[in-house]
Amino acid sequence: MTIEYGKLIPEPVPANVILISPDKASDKTITESSPAISVMTDLNVVKPFSISPDASVRETNDKMIACSVRLLFVLDSQGKLLGLVTSNDIIGEKPMRYIATHGGSHGDLSASQLMTPLEKLEAVPLEQVKRITVGQLLKAVQDSKRHHMLVVETVKSQPTVRGIISITQISRQLGIEIAPTLRATSFAQLNQKLG
Repeated sequence: MTIEYGKLIPEPVPANVILISPDKASDKTITESSPAISVMTDLNVVKPFSISPDASVRETNDKMIACSVRLLFVLDSQGKLLGLVTSNDIIGEKPMRYIATHGGSHGDLSASQLMTPLEKLEAVPLEQVKRITVGQLLKAVQDSKRHHMLVVETVKSQPTVRGIISITQISRQLGIEIAPTLRATSFAQLNQKLG
C-alpha cells in the first residue's frame, strides 16, 4: 500500500499581515520572590553547547557567537566534562596571562588551556536551588562574584550537571541591570547561604 502525500501550494503573503507574538497573559513574570528554579537554565529542556578541548580560541569564540551563549562545556571524546570556558576566558586577561607564563601566541591557544578545569569547578545541588527565591539566589550569586553557577543533581547514582544559573539571564528576566558585588565570598559560604 502506498501513501500519497498532499502538495503544498504557496500563496502570496497578504499585504496586511502581522507577526504573531506570544500571548502576554501566558508570560511568566519573574520577581525576586519567584522560585529560584524559574531562572535556572534547565539542561533537561535546553540543549547545552559544548566544544572539544583542542578547539582554538577562534573556534571557541565563533561557536559562542553562533550559539548566542557566553559559556561552553568542554567535553572529551566520550562526552565527559573536562571544564568550562566562558567569553571572559577567551577575551579577558586570561589568554595574556597564559601566554606570559607558557609562551606562544593568542591564535595558538586552545579551549583546554583557557577553560576552568573540572577540579576547580564548584556547583550547588538542585535541591538547594528549589528551596530559595530568585532574590536569595541573586544575592548569593552576586556575593560569589560569579557570572555563572552550575547546578547538579544525582540521577541513578550518577552526578549530573542539571542546570546553569546565569547572572545575565537573571538580569534579563527581572528587567534590571545587575553587577556582582565587590565583596568576595568563598563558594563554601555561598553553599551555606543557599543551604
